[in-house]
Amino acid sequence: MKVLIFDEWFPWPLDCGKKIRTYNLLRRLSKKHQIIYLAYAKMPEDQADIEEISKWCYKVVPVDDKRIKRSTLLFNLRVFMNMFERVPFSTIYHITDSFEQKLIEEIKNEAPDLIQCEWTNLAPYFNRIRNVPMVISSHNIESDIWKRFEENNTSLLRKTIGRQQARRLEQLERFWYKQVDCCIAVSDLDRDVIESYGAHAYTVENGVDIDYYSDYSGRINAREIVFTASFDTFSNQDGAEYLIEEIYPLIILLDPSVRLTLVGKNPPKNLSELAERYPNITLTGSVPDVRPYIARAEVCVVPLRIGGGTRLKILEALAMKKPVVSTSIGAEGLDIEDGRSIVISDDPQDFARQTVLLLNDEEKRKRIASEGYCLAENRYDWKILADKLDVIWETVKF
Repeated sequence: MKVLIFDEWFPWPLDCGKKIRTYNLLRRLSKKHQIIYLAYAKMPEDQADIEEISKWCYKVVPVDDKRIKRSTLLFNLRVFMNMFERVPFSTIYHITDSFEQKLIEEIKNEAPDLIQCEWTNLAPYFNRIRNVPMVISSHNIESDIWKRFEENNTSLLRKTIGRQQARRLEQLERFWYKQVDCCIAVSDLDRDVIESYGAHAYTVENGVDIDYYSDYSGRINAREIVFTASFDTFSNQDGAEYLIEEIYPLIILLDPSVRLTLVGKNPPKNLSELAERYPNITLTGSVPDVRPYIARAEVCVVPLRIGGGTRLKILEALAMKKPVVSTSIGAEGLDIEDGRSIVISDDPQDFARQTVLLLNDEEKRKRIASEGYCLAENRYDWKILADKLDVIWETVKF
């Protein structure tokens, strides 16, 4: 079967959860299907990324990315101006004539058997597509992320932006989920939301490459905890700030020797300044491989208050047989049991206490880590999940 996938970016390098999911499913499904991948790219900077994806695809189609660069004054001004418009900022920012023209051209030339939109915000491109099975891969319920953004901010401007974007994105989701043949959700919770809009949805969970993570070993540093994330998203930035400002000070009151490492790309300046307050906090920035940092930690922490879908960072920790302390939102969407395969806490004081308890109890660390690994191996291996998506594609095609 010939499948055309269009996306905001090519899923390489593997520096965020969305790319990790897309790449791992793509790599396995490409053994059976001819996959055409169309996405924005900046040339020649992204040439190596495109070459990597070309190893697995029948064809790759880069679209010259002329969008406003993020985190610039012009970008922030455009976000502010969107407060006075009716459509979500994502539609204005990501929907371009050049992308649409390339998409229509590839459909005409390649006659795909199925078209998959790899990000809900790009669904308006389906406006021009007819007589081809259409699928939306919903990595998150985007409107829920913005609702939580509003809930976890005290700034009136930020709360207003969060409320507006949540409302507009929910309108987009409610409309487009019903227009396509089916949606792919990453959790049963997300699937239920999509179906509550009157749409048809299947669940293909987020996963982990068990062999890649479980085969790695390294020396463990006593009293070290780690939070791995892509720090260019506001949900992970909020989680890191929450960890440093509200949880870590309570941890070191209980045990001053505990060291915290935050691993991930593009940490903003304010996060670096927060980390510099404590001599035992290390903020690495981008790293080529997160496994050494997970391997040396005694406990992995996931202090998220904003987010949707499911967190690959938890599955990576479980695959490396590490115990995890997470908030409920951090563990949301995973078939995981508090006290058995993970520890869940939503109160800063209890989160700190549970983390130190794990650091002090080797037997409990090993028990929770073992249960978590079995869950990841039997339920969340990418091989299993790629087979699920393959069945869905075969069901949906004409």
